[in-house]
Amino acid sequence: MTATLESRFLERPNARIHLRQRPAADRRWVVFLHGAGMDGHMFDAQLPAIPGDMGICVWDARGHGQSSLAGRFHYQDMVDDLVALLAELNAREVTLVGQSLGGHLAQTMVERHGEDLARVVLINCSDNHGPLTWLDKLGLVLFTPIMLLWPWSSAVRASAKACGNEANTIAYTQRALEAIGRRRFLQVMDFSADVLDPDPTYRLAVPALLLCGDDDGTGNVRAAMPRLAERDPNAHLVIIGGASHNSNMDRPDETNRHLVDFLEDRHDHDGQR
Repeated sequence: MTATLESRFLERPNARIHLRQRPAADRRWVVFLHGAGMDGHMFDAQLPAIPGDMGICVWDARGHGQSSLAGRFHYQDMVDDLVALLAELNAREVTLVGQSLGGHLAQTMVERHGEDLARVVLINCSDNHGPLTWLDKLGLVLFTPIMLLWPWSSAVRASAKACGNEANTIAYTQRALEAIGRRRFLQVMDFSADVLDPDPTYRLAVPALLLCGDDDGTGNVRAAMPRLAERDPNAHLVIIGGASHNSNMDRPDETNRHLVDFLEDRHDHDGQR
């Protein structure tokens, strides 16, 4: 089973955003937001599962995949790109599905433009407003210096293995990181200063499905997602066994089952809360 999507481009300041779309029968859209260094193809296994009456929009964020970028990557520019895209879609109902960086972007959209969204799916990302330990803060400070000293080919191989358990996930991640290159990847990964703002009183304004690979060892994701589900009554957590950071790629069938249940407002998820 496949999903037939048409390619087009959205013209933006300093960037040309590549999109793949399937029309929406009733102005209900599912918009997929990939992780740092990846592209929209990381969601290819999810697309055939989306109900046929829902529109699909998969982007390559600026500077990723087939999307061009003249100049430096800035997180706020990516936020503005998504706001422009949603305005163009003229949707009646929008669900954002974001993995890693895309999950942080989805959280930003909920905070700033929650009235335009119906729900979000957050896949293996940290909590924009969760607590940061001293070790978390140290990791954020040291990430760029370490990546600058580390031979890029070795860093790519290690990062790919950290993102996936399955051979196809590792191979895809390695190709994507090789394509984006060290300079652009580090620009993208500088997003943490724009999104991480601990606030124990913050609550998501829309329902959120949290999907987390049980074997995710990147950053504080594996600890942050359960904390978010405990703090926020709008968040429902599902742990994906046998999956790592790119859990939707490692375990696509299980991901799709929970995703479709959520899209169709079936709340009898059997994950762990």
